[in-house]
Amino acid sequence: MSAINANDGPVAVTGCSGFTGGHMVRELILHGYHVRACIRDSKSWRGKDCVQYLEQLPNVELRDGCDLFTPHSYDSAFSGCSAVFHVAAVLGNSADGKSQPLGSGSVPQDVYDGGIVGTQNVIDSINASGSVRRLVYTSSMAAVSGAKGARLPKGYEWTEEDWASDDVQPEHWNDPRNSYSRSKVDTERLINDAADKSAGRWDAITMNPAMICGPILFKAQVGQWIEQIGRLANGDSPTWPSRYDMNYNIIDVRDLVKAHRLAAESSVDHRNSKGGPRYVMHGSGGRSTLQMSTELREVIQAEFPSFKLGMPTTTRSNGDPIIVVSNTVNDCKKAKNLLGATIRPVEDTIRSVVETSIELGIIQPTIQSN
Repeated sequence: MSAINANDGPVAVTGCSGFTGGHMVRELILHGYHVRACIRDSKSWRGKDCVQYLEQLPNVELRDGCDLFTPHSYDSAFSGCSAVFHVAAVLGNSADGKSQPLGSGSVPQDVYDGGIVGTQNVIDSINASGSVRRLVYTSSMAAVSGAKGARLPKGYEWTEEDWASDDVQPEHWNDPRNSYSRSKVDTERLINDAADKSAGRWDAITMNPAMICGPILFKAQVGQWIEQIGRLANGDSPTWPSRYDMNYNIIDVRDLVKAHRLAAESSVDHRNSKGGPRYVMHGSGGRSTLQMSTELREVIQAEFPSFKLGMPTTTRSNGDPIIVVSNTVNDCKKAKNLLGATIRPVEDTIRSVVETSIELGIIQPTIQSN
């Protein structure tokens, strides 16, 4: 049986200086686990901030020098563990040739290799451990939803049976702009193949979140989607790579890491469930998708009515903003039905982002004059 619990020995978490990784450690220790928290460099600014937070938690053993690009760097951390929560990833905003010193310096290549090369190193260390029974991998909705969404009927709901590579021509799929989605798709398949080849020694479960938001535990966690919410609350314009007003598809990080833990503890036959051993974690449908310039701002304004808010800069056509409207629906029915995952109101998530951004001194909102 691959299901684990807190009495089965330590568990390891990769990428603990990141947003989801830090929350994953917190979730596990709150439920009685002894956690080996893997970080790449405790002396970097991000590592120092992470270590300062993690050292305050009980039952956390820090493991430094765990680098996705270094073979066997996870061997010691995984030895004797019952499970691995593989949360670490190389994102576009961190693949700058400096944050990943062993990478190539090419953002698309390092993003892709962070998945494939990095996860192969994780798999090799799992196999070397002789003790790990379950791998829970943090993938992304970028591996689920894709280009075919533009052709789907209105109201189509993405499920675990969808893959971002569906109906995409190879020349488009291999474009460097798809390096993140391609990395997540190929890494999921790599993990599933490796689990099958382990001959029952360990199995794998994948979680597929989209825009991960929620409370910030330490300053180094700021980035990606939570930064943009903070900027709006601070009266600033978001810093999107896209000029278009976007739909914000939210999953609360606290709900996400809880689902990770529940998946690790579950005796469900994940492999033979509909869509295989993967779980969409993408809000609760409907209210999980918010247009940034209207609905998202309205939530912030309702929670913090005295704040002067920022506004996304949008591309216009004939004077009107171009808005990318979502034609599809997102829900995590499978995770709720099989794992017992729970989803909090999106207003709670957004409020927590703003509150902790203020508490940590990340933003200093401007109060509107009467």
